[in-house]
Order: sequence, then structure tokens, then C-alpha cells
Amino acid sequence: MKTIYRTLLLGITALIAIPMVAQETENSFFDGNGGLVESNLPTSIDLSERKPIEYNNPRTDDILWQKVVYRIIDLREKINFPLYFPITSGDHRQSLFTTIFRLHEEGKIKGYNYEAEREIFTDETEVKFDEILKKYNVIVSYKVDSVSGDTLGQSVEEVDIPNQEVIKYYLKEVWYFDKNNSIYAVRILAICPKIYLTNNDGVLESNPIAWYPFDALRPYLAQQEALLTDRNNGARETLDDLFIKRKFGSYIYKVSNLRNRNFLEYNNNSEEAHKEQERIKTEIINLEQDLWEY
Repeated sequence: MKTIYRTLLLGITALIAIPMVAQETENSFFDGNGGLVESNLPTSIDLSERKPIEYNNPRTDDILWQKVVYRIIDLREKINFPLYFPITSGDHRQSLFTTIFRLHEEGKIKGYNYEAEREIFTDETEVKFDEILKKYNVIVSYKVDSVSGDTLGQSVEEVDIPNQEVIKYYLKEVWYFDKNNSIYAVRILAICPKIYLTNNDGVLESNPIAWYPFDALRPYLAQQEALLTDRNNGARETLDDLFIKRKFGSYIYKVSNLRNRNFLEYNNNSEEAHKEQERIKTEIINLEQDLWEY
């Protein structure tokens, strides 16, 4: 009898182990990969198949309250390093500006004029990619036919993208309360890279490059991996995750108001402007608490 039980036990163990070994062999990262050695373990889904986190899209009539907020993201803050690095693309990663630059170069997204007091996204205000190259003196490489000498096309080499000079971003977002779903949420509307270059007089000048509608960027940001920390290379977030999950640092410089002024325009000094920033920040945070009764 003991022999029968022992035989059954061995048989069941073998049946369980065989599929596990087969699965491990089939999906193993450490198998040969055509001579290519990956630097990261693969995720459960290929990055090219990643989709943006879905929004809850409320009806216009259900928006009981809303406020448009303008922020500045400073990439020199440590929390924003995943948006700034790597300077040179590699290891399936590239910076936020390199991503935007390449998408605009390939015609996958459109940029629009930056205006301090309004944002208009129409064909009349569109910023062409060639205009950006010319305005900021980006070096362009040309492909020439060796026989005819005709120019076949142009491209920008990785080292010539002014990635290091883009150290700030403007961000436009709207906070709102959806009465139908009882949701207090925020939606990013547009983002604008701000480039810092030295002029002919040796003075460092800042220029907003263009506004880019954020919803047009999201499908591509969701496919761009970001490394959040040096301590854990397995934290496989995407650039879209960083924004939607609010894993970035920023400060408010303007909110929607009757005169359409930013904080520095109606405060006497930077200290007063900072107090106004904190007041607006507290107001936005406390509003959700004020919507409910306990």
C-alpha cells in the first residue's frame, strides 16, 4: 500500500513540475536572444503595447466647479530627474524633451505658439518643426544622393538635440468636480518646454518653445520607460505614469482670474508671491474636504 501511495505522489509531483519547467524555459529572460543582451528584465507587456491610463470623461453639464492652474516644473529638482535624464538616449529610455522633440520631428504631434496671456491651438498658431530648428540654431544633418547630389532629407543627430538646455516646463491643468460621479480630479491640458540659451551678449535667456496638447502626447509617453530611482531598476514606470500619478514636483505661478495676471504681477515681491502660491495650493487641497459633510 505504501508503494502505491509513493508512486502516486511521485506521479503528481512530476505532472506539476513539467509544465512549470516548460513555462520557465519558454519565458526565461536568460535564454539566448540572438546575441542581444538586455539590460532589464522584461515586463509582462511590451512597451510598444502599453496604453495610457484611461481618464474619466465627464459631461460638460456635470462639472460643478473648475479652476485652471498654471505650474512650472523645474528639472533641477531631484524629484524631476526622471524627466530630465538620460541626457543621451539609451537602455530603452530617453528624456521628456527628447521624446517631444522626436515626435514633433516625425510629425506625430503639433506645437503651438506660446503666448503669456492665452493659449490658442489652431492652424494659424501652429509652430512648424523647421521654425524651432532655425530659431534655436539646432544643427541639422542632410542626406545627399551620391550620384545626383540632390538632398534626400534632413535629420537631427542625438548629440545635437538641445536636451540639456531645457530645464523647465510650463504646465496647464484644470481641477474640477464632477457632480455625477462625485469625483474631484485634475486633468493636464498642455505642456510647454522652456529652453535656456546664452545670447550674443553672454546673457542667459529663457524662451518657451511651444505648447503641446497633453492628450496628443500621452499615447507616446505611455510607451516611454522612465527610471525613478538608482536603488531599484525594476520600478518600471512610464513618462505618462509620472504625470498621471503626480510623481513630479512643481509650483503654481498663475491661476485663472479676471485680469489674467500671474502672481508676480499683483504682488510686490517674491515673498508675497510665494504666500499667494501657498494660499492657492491650500485652497485646492481643502476644496475636496469642503465638498463633503461628516
